[in-house]
Amino acid sequence: MEHADFVAALRQLAAAAEMLATNGPENMREDAFECHAFFRRFEQPGVGIERGNATSDDALFVQTAHAALTMAGRNEYAASRALLQQAQSLLLTP
Repeated sequence: MEHADFVAALRQLAAAAEMLATNGPENMREDAFECHAFFRRFEQPGVGIERGNATSDDALFVQTAHAALTMAGRNEYAASRALLQQAQSLLLTP
């Protein structure tokens, strides 16, 4: 995956988590803030963003990021949260 595609997907995921944290149901907000921080940390240098193998499935990661943001924008918070969890599981964290 191109570096720009990875960064764009991370930003979509962070935006979806932020929408969930600020507009979602109260019982999802704390988890959404943690999820937001999780995706934002990959934007910091030296956290693995430069690695060639950042995900277990690049295409699915990008599609999941897009879908998570779309669902958050449609106020489908449970679906967005499930997609955020899927994206986390696709990342190969150090």
